[in-house]
Amino acid sequence: MCSLAECSPPPHQGFVTVCEMNGELVTAPAADADPAKFTQGVQGMEFLNVHLAPETMFPLATDEAAQSAFLPYEGRVATWKKAWYAYCEHGFLGMLEEFASKAGGGSSWTSSVAGASLGFIRWLTSLHGSLYPHLSMSSEEIAALFSPTRDWHESAIRAFAWHPHTNKCAVCWKDNIVRIFTSASDVVPTLKHQYQRSVSCMAWKPLSSSVLAVACQTCILIWHVDPTSLSTRPSPSCAQILKLSGHSPITSLAWDARGRMLASASPSDTAIMVWDVPRETAVPVRRSGGGGVSLLRWAPDNARLFAATPSAVFRVWETHNWTCEKYTKLIGHCQAACWSPDGKLLLFCTDQEPFIYSLSFAETNSVIGGARSAVKCADLSEVLIEMEDEELRTGGLIQDMAWDSTGERLAVLFQSSATSSNLIALFNTRLHPMLELIPSGYIRGETGEVPQLVSFQPKFDHGAMLTVCWLSGKVTFIPLLYLATRVLAERRIPAYQFPNGASQRQQELFSLQDQQLED
Repeated sequence: MCSLAECSPPPHQGFVTVCEMNGELVTAPAADADPAKFTQGVQGMEFLNVHLAPETMFPLATDEAAQSAFLPYEGRVATWKKAWYAYCEHGFLGMLEEFASKAGGGSSWTSSVAGASLGFIRWLTSLHGSLYPHLSMSSEEIAALFSPTRDWHESAIRAFAWHPHTNKCAVCWKDNIVRIFTSASDVVPTLKHQYQRSVSCMAWKPLSSSVLAVACQTCILIWHVDPTSLSTRPSPSCAQILKLSGHSPITSLAWDARGRMLASASPSDTAIMVWDVPRETAVPVRRSGGGGVSLLRWAPDNARLFAATPSAVFRVWETHNWTCEKYTKLIGHCQAACWSPDGKLLLFCTDQEPFIYSLSFAETNSVIGGARSAVKCADLSEVLIEMEDEELRTGGLIQDMAWDSTGERLAVLFQSSATSSNLIALFNTRLHPMLELIPSGYIRGETGEVPQLVSFQPKFDHGAMLTVCWLSGKVTFIPLLYLATRVLAERRIPAYQFPNGASQRQQELFSLQDQQLED
């Protein structure tokens, strides 16, 4: 089991991490930290220009602030109309409150029944809330608690999503407006909708260039953005609205690898909703216990779906017959999880322990095939780093993890604490013959910057492209340049195919190289 004590020292104060070359992290002064200068000789290297000045963001307006501009109409309105308006505005409980209110004009028996029902529901809610405290929180508090963003309330960026096939990304700022940046175009479509509030997650549809799912406070918005359009402000009619009563706020979305199904999760709902997006219908996948579903991760091989709950329970579903295995006895709830590229290994961590655990799964489509217990593979407890000009503390509880598509780089973002520094830990990972995490170094930003989100570009031909979103709204791209093991295996010369005229010594060297690659 590795630890942060084995990591190389972070960059000195005033220096930032620019890229990785020849197996080493390259640093430079903050004023000269342009990765394009360090990667000029790499063909096909493109960097997106993701930038938005804070003063250009629209001011936030809450529902209460908007409603305060209007006076309630005190005229004679039918009770059922008032109840319907209350249902549309506040849901089922709001409708009961309207019926229970004598001012609503309802009959005495209607008020009595509604009042009794309302009292019973509140009693059940308080009882349930004692077991699952998050159920007594507001929608924004739930989104902040279960979002992968480190400081969701204060961060200028609340969600980030790479497109799975092209050099394109979607960024949602604090004003709940989504902007799409593409390397081949200067046009930046701006997505704005009345239901697009408290955004906590976004996901691009695989095998599609234009479909983006946005998890909102009360619904899911499916945006259809034509990549060839020159419009910078797509109409709200370009968005489908997927909404179900009781299934909100949405905190996690996951597409299957073929883009046919979209899974959504809410900590207030024990069911995972599997959507048929074109038909706008959903099938609930439910198991009792856990208090809801807070995090979803679909395996790259499409065979399994990871589902975490707000309690010390998570499940792994197989997507053939939709059966699941339940894993319990966690210390805290599962905070972050990621699959290996082949879908056979799962890394996860909790919100109460500074450890990374791994679960292995067998190659099967009809059963889960998971190991009985998880293996602790990394100890990220807080460490003190003594440098020439400063002392830094880093490590501790984990906020989020990102594993690149080659399975050879893992980035770990830590939770906010009074003592920990704003560093991101980077690991080299090996999958064969067994999982191995090798501490590589630290990613450091400009002075005063706090990392909020980490993500890897799914399609990058030169190794891995790490993306970091910062508290100020800045987005940086850190290319990690290396030859993946898969590429080396494809380029190697088999031991039985020697070049013409190769000497005996050359044949021995070829055989030794081939054996090292197999190991």
